[in-house]
Amino acid sequence: MSQKIKKEAYRFLSLLVLAVFACVLLVYRRNLFGGKLFRFLLWDLFLAWIPYGASGVMLLISSFTKSKLWLLVILPLGLLWLVFFPNAPYILTCYAHFNQVGFFQVRGYTFQPWYDFILYSSFILCGVLVGLASLGIIHNIANKYFGKIIGWATVIAVNFLSGWAIYLGRFVRLNSWDVKTPEVLLPYIQLNSEKTFFIMALGTFLMLIYIVIYNFNGGFGDDSRSVS
Repeated sequence: MSQKIKKEAYRFLSLLVLAVFACVLLVYRRNLFGGKLFRFLLWDLFLAWIPYGASGVMLLISSFTKSKLWLLVILPLGLLWLVFFPNAPYILTCYAHFNQVGFFQVRGYTFQPWYDFILYSSFILCGVLVGLASLGIIHNIANKYFGKIIGWATVIAVNFLSGWAIYLGRFVRLNSWDVKTPEVLLPYIQLNSEKTFFIMALGTFLMLIYIVIYNFNGGFGDDSRSVS
C-alpha cells in the first residue's frame, strides 16, 4: 500500500468516526422525541459522501499507473464526482433550519439548543471535511497528470461552480441528478446582481476554507510531479 493511500485510509476512518458520532446523536434525539425530525441531515450527509467515494476510486486507479491512458477510466469518474461534489459544501446551508430548535422536554429530559447545535455541527462539519478530502484527491490527481497550474485552476473552478450549484439547490430546489435535463437548468444560468453576489461570496468562502485546510494539512499529501 502506497503512503498516499495509507494516509487517505486514515483520513477516511477519522471521517467515518465523525459521521457515526453525528448519527448516534440523531438516533438518540429521535428515540426520545419520535417522528422523522432532521432526516434531511442524514440524506445530505449521504450525498456528501458520494463524491468522496468516486474520488477514492480515482485515487486507487491513479496510484498504480502513470500512464495517461488511465484517464479514459478516470475522466468519467471525475464527471460523476463533479456533478455530486457540491452536495458536500451544500450541507453548510442546513444551518438555515436551525431556527426549528429550542428548549423542549421529553420523558423528563430537558433538551437545550446546544444539543441541537452539536448535532447540526457534527453533520455539517463531517460533510464539509468529506468534501475537502475529496477535493484534495482531485487536486493531487490534476497536479499529477496536468501540472500545478491546472491543479489549482481546477480547485478554483470547482469552488465557484459549487457556489452556483448551491444556489440552485437551496433557492431553486434543484438536485444533482437534474443535470441530465439541461432544459431545467438553462433558465437559471443567467446571472443577476443578487445571484452573482451569493455565488462569488460563497465561492470565495469555500476557496479560503480549502486553502487554510490545504496549508494545515501539508497539501493533502500533494504530489506535484506531473506525468510525462
